[in-house]
Amino acid sequence: MEQFKHALNEAISSWSKLSEEWEKIEETHSDTISENYPFDKDFREILNNMIEWREGLQDKE
Repeated sequence: MEQFKHALNEAISSWSKLSEEWEKIEETHSDTISENYPFDKDFREILNNMIEWREGLQDKE
């Protein structure tokens, strides 16, 4: 389970960085980065869901 939580932390860190970069170019490149977007939720909402998931896992210990 520890390796899974470590990987989840890394994924959250990567998504946070990607979110920061997205915000920097969203105004000028929104059409390009939104094209073929593979998720049904807003990118930041997915990141928040991942953080909540991590917190829920920590609460179970």
